[in-house]
Amino acid sequence: MLFQHSTILLLLAQCALLVRASGHALQPRASTAPNPVSIAPSQNWDGDDGPWSSFTIQIGTPVQDVRVFISSGNAATWIVLPGGCNAGDSNCLNNRGTLFNPNTSSTWRELGNFELSTEQNLNLSAVATFGNDTLGLGIQGSGGPILQNQVIGGYTDNVFYLGVFGVNSAPINFGGRTQASYLATLFDQKLIPSITFGYTAGNQYRLKQVLGSLTLGGYDASRFVPNALTFPLAADSSRSLMVGIQSISSVSGNGASSNLLPKGIMSYVDSTVPQIWLPLEACQAFEKAFGLTFDETSQLYLVNSSLHNRLQTQNATITFTLGAGISGGQTTDIILPYSSFDLLVEPPTPGVANSTKYFPLRRAANESQYTLGRTFLQESYLIVDWQRRNFSISQCAFTDNMQENLVPIMPTASSGSSNSGGSSTGKTAGIAVGVVGAFLIVTGIIGAILWRKHKKTSKYQATEGEETPPEETIRQGFGKGELDTGNDNQRFEMAGSEPRPKPYVPVGGWVDEKARYPGDRSNMAEVEGGDIPTAELGPSQRFQTQGYHEMYDPSAPESPPVELPASIPGGNELEGSTPTSVTSSPRQRSIRSRFSKPSSPSSPSSTKRRSIKDRFSSGRPQPSRTSTQDSIPSLPSVPWPPPRPSRGPSSPPSTEAFFSPVSRQGTSTFPSDDEGGPSSPRGNAILSPVSPSSPQATRGIFERLRGPNRQG
Repeated sequence: MLFQHSTILLLLAQCALLVRASGHALQPRASTAPNPVSIAPSQNWDGDDGPWSSFTIQIGTPVQDVRVFISSGNAATWIVLPGGCNAGDSNCLNNRGTLFNPNTSSTWRELGNFELSTEQNLNLSAVATFGNDTLGLGIQGSGGPILQNQVIGGYTDNVFYLGVFGVNSAPINFGGRTQASYLATLFDQKLIPSITFGYTAGNQYRLKQVLGSLTLGGYDASRFVPNALTFPLAADSSRSLMVGIQSISSVSGNGASSNLLPKGIMSYVDSTVPQIWLPLEACQAFEKAFGLTFDETSQLYLVNSSLHNRLQTQNATITFTLGAGISGGQTTDIILPYSSFDLLVEPPTPGVANSTKYFPLRRAANESQYTLGRTFLQESYLIVDWQRRNFSISQCAFTDNMQENLVPIMPTASSGSSNSGGSSTGKTAGIAVGVVGAFLIVTGIIGAILWRKHKKTSKYQATEGEETPPEETIRQGFGKGELDTGNDNQRFEMAGSEPRPKPYVPVGGWVDEKARYPGDRSNMAEVEGGDIPTAELGPSQRFQTQGYHEMYDPSAPESPPVELPASIPGGNELEGSTPTSVTSSPRQRSIRSRFSKPSSPSSPSSTKRRSIKDRFSSGRPQPSRTSTQDSIPSLPSVPWPPPRPSRGPSSPPSTEAFFSPVSRQGTSTFPSDDEGGPSSPRGNAILSPVSPSSPQATRGIFERLRGPNRQG
């Protein structure tokens, strides 16, 4: 048991070391996280419904620069192909941000034609030719990130006058295949700290024109006034940036106010489109407050010069109160001056013949069209965290000499990549949890083993005092008449190296023990008893036993040899044993009767039996001794019956037989004779039962008992 307990403690110590090591592994390596990437605007104001601050991207090999807008609702990049302008129309070429020709790019890999369906809710769609090509951000030499094999869709329709660069992180699906977005790929390649972006559209009416701002992997803290309101992403991935517009109100320069939204609505924030799409009731409230007129041909609110002058004079401000829902909860206000709505529309916008001022308000046919476009983002700053699935909208800040202040947004612990896998910190934490889990499992197994051993030991101890203990608990040995027949006295007798046993002082009153058993005892070393099994030797190995006393007192040579009781300390072959009685089974009684010798003719009441020395001999006949030598001395002076000792062989020899060995599985009561008991490092091997009736089996045990130090 000591070895097993030591092994268990060693295992627990090793598990503790593993947990401690995993705790150290939780500390990330010292490394520099990537910085946010700021995309410089193109310095141009583009579009047929703006003007809007655009951004330059690089496509193909060799590089072709094109200008695009930023799309928060799209994951791919859209650009205009050469068919979008008539040949030789340089104005169109410039107005549409220049064109991309895939035929001149050696890295273009066409994938097929697919519909641009991002804005289908607004009845805006086109067919594009998609392919993979190299895509970089910023003008050539600006140091912006460049990625290979990015999804690019080219179209020629006028529905989207300029192309767009998508900052949505959703995977791009087309033709039954899926590909990661540009933003997600940047994160996977550790070029940005997280799958996030910050964006504002910019405007021409503030200061000396404020260009748009785009930051990937963080935001520009110099561009907005922060607030505490955060919006969760919607479940519909096609319209994920949903906010509650709880109210829209206006205040003119003379203090007149108007409520422009009869009831709260949920609206989609999308920088792909320029206008604000509201319910008809809200549009009619705008018409009343600002004197607007709806043009059926263009489906726009066109503004003539007189109305334009009056609106400039009023210089009203329009406040959008936003919340997570259509009413209640925390809110934030985004205030837009009239200048935000003072825009220019021109051909080829459908229904527009000449350039004219217009108010960027659109009538929505249903709630799926409620949208806050780039007009709204002129005065608001949008931050989207695709990994944490939330976003925020804050009021833009406009100050002279604004200095860019990029702030990274770090990823979550479980976002190691855009698809799965988790960060290195998340993976290390997973390893630590695994180690702790393994430690708990090992501890449970060890506890189960200890509980099982305790239960088995308790079972054996409980059966020790019963009439018939289980066979596997008894060690087979040679029974002795002097010893009780309990389990603890089942021991193999071992011959000593000395020629004669160590002398012991005889005890008075014991010398007449054999007088209780009358009969001719000549030529017998011990009284024949039913509790002395001879099953260890088969019939072929029997021989004529010779009379030997096991022990005598050499210090008194004139006295006849006397046997000593088992209760005298040191008198037994194995000291410290506690005899217990065992009831023999039918099988054992059968074995005993099978191998016992017939009674001696001279003494019908007794039988011959082999001495201890004869049992350990190799079957060779021993020299005969006279009956005088082996006779038990007659002591008539001792009264009859003699006093009985409290324990030991004072009781009549038992007729109970001993169990044959079944198992070497050790217990705390029966230590092993060759391995040091159950705590042996060699374990508790199970052996097959040995039948006394088998000469081969008997010979195996017999040979084992011999060894180099055995006599005979």
